[in-house]
Amino acid sequence: MALFGKKKKDEELNAESAENRQSNSVTDEMKVILEAREEEQQEREAKALERQQEQDAATKKQDEMNEQVKIASEKVLNGMAKPEGMTFFVVLDEIPLTAEPETAGNVIVRGDIRGTIKAGTDVYLYQGEGCKYSVRVEKIRNENRDFVDEATYERVELEITRGDIPLPTDPDQSVERPVERFAVITDAPGIENMADPACRGMGKAGNPRTIAMLCEYGRYGQIPEFFSTTMDCVMTSEFLTPVKITPAKNGKSNISFAGMTSRKDQNVSLLPVFTDLKLAKDAQKRAFSKQGLGQVFSMSFAQAAAIGRDANHQGFIVNPGGPVSITLPVKLINDMVNTRLFKTRFGEGSADNASLALGGTGNRNLDDFIGKGGPQMAGLTKIVIRNPLNTPEFLALEKALKQYCGSHPSIARLMILISAPEADQKRQSYLALVDCSEEAFAAECKGLAAAAKPFMKSVRTIQFQLFSKLADKESFEKRSTWLYSKLPL
Repeated sequence: MALFGKKKKDEELNAESAENRQSNSVTDEMKVILEAREEEQQEREAKALERQQEQDAATKKQDEMNEQVKIASEKVLNGMAKPEGMTFFVVLDEIPLTAEPETAGNVIVRGDIRGTIKAGTDVYLYQGEGCKYSVRVEKIRNENRDFVDEATYERVELEITRGDIPLPTDPDQSVERPVERFAVITDAPGIENMADPACRGMGKAGNPRTIAMLCEYGRYGQIPEFFSTTMDCVMTSEFLTPVKITPAKNGKSNISFAGMTSRKDQNVSLLPVFTDLKLAKDAQKRAFSKQGLGQVFSMSFAQAAAIGRDANHQGFIVNPGGPVSITLPVKLINDMVNTRLFKTRFGEGSADNASLALGGTGNRNLDDFIGKGGPQMAGLTKIVIRNPLNTPEFLALEKALKQYCGSHPSIARLMILISAPEADQKRQSYLALVDCSEEAFAAECKGLAAAAKPFMKSVRTIQFQLFSKLADKESFEKRSTWLYSKLPL
């Protein structure tokens, strides 16, 4: 009996041991599963932490960039780079089409105010290919969505009037967007008139749109739409650069330009240009006086592109001393001169000829044709300009030129003057000031020269100048009369 009982007990122990082994086996498998799940959870948490760190880093970088932009804009608004009349600007980075203005016909826009803006202020809206419109700031909402009378260095929503922004030309246009993204609102008037591609004096005005875009470039420069708009601004700006002008043997003048070494490549030389006369004068005094660059030359983008791609330069840099700056290497300039905007504004190939920077037409053959090297450079060689005498020769010339102008609609006005070096009054030439479009200028110069040639006996040369390119138009109109004019005088 004892033996039988022991055998039964052993069987029970063996069964229990097998059950425990099975239980232990399941537990081990679950441990593997649980460990895997724990690893997955840890991996998810690590990735979430990594994403949070990346987001925090991006936010910190954005905050740092916003602070840098604020500092730059404060330096602009309080320093030499400030365009004339500017107390604030805002680059409109958001045009919410679904936002409803309180007054029908108005437009809602958003952006970060640089400076102080006040409700009820008449301002200028710059957008497109250099277009400028007059609008009014009707209402201002701050970051808390409260209506305020003014805002300073904060994110705002503005309700502006449509002003003189033209209505859409397409009657089937379903969604109207009169204000473009990255348009600029400011109280700086500038003097841009993009209907006149040769507008002058923007260096004095300080290129308000371009300055505003360069201030925000660090924030939005990687956005293709912003980059494209900034390049349009640069192409419709006018710059100033320190130069050295020396007389040449032919009675004209040679002009020498500065070069600056690129920070990225010591072998690259860049042409320094400035958006304001004050900046150019300051740089001239601080950096270029020892080089003999004692004068300032005003130039368009086409001229800067021509000099910036000559044998001595590999691009140009805008406002190299800050507070806002941008570098345009040769490759980028090459892309820009091939755009429709450039060709429409300056003419195809006008940045391929450095004669633009010497006061020429940009067409070397035409410069040789009309002036044996281009117009005279008033500088070290003083040029005296006077009205022609009513000699029989000039009266015959006048009749021929009036007849030519009357049959060419593109010529609005024509003025004929006599120019000669002060030291050699016998070396006279006719100076023809032509008021026409820049696109038609070259062809009309050739036609006018051909019409004048048979009557040029005592004065044997004639030079041409596009009237819109003159820096002192008013002085010419005050002391001289138009020989021909389709416009009321």
